[in-house]
Amino acid sequence: MAGAAKVALLSAEPMRSHLSSILALSLLAACTSVPEQPDTCNAAPAQSQLGETYTEALGQKLQELTGATILRAVHEGDPVTMDFRPERLTVVWNDAGQVVKISCG
Repeated sequence: MAGAAKVALLSAEPMRSHLSSILALSLLAACTSVPEQPDTCNAAPAQSQLGETYTEALGQKLQELTGATILRAVHEGDPVTMDFRPERLTVVWNDAGQVVKISCG
């Protein structure tokens, strides 16, 4: 009989280990927080402004139309970083000063 009790205790040990691991992971998950997502940009409402002459005032208007919190205005062909920023609006203008591209990211 004592042998049977020992076998039962040995077989329960791995289950305790798994339960401890699950409990530890649950506690860690509760401690981590999801970072707030920044405001995202939606370029669709601004597409009607393609072909307009770029000015600071137009840049501000485009930013309001898109909901972007960051404005990046660049000349066509200028190098830019390729990092994705969902809250950033990029406005590209050509040699004539006309807006040729409006995009987010």
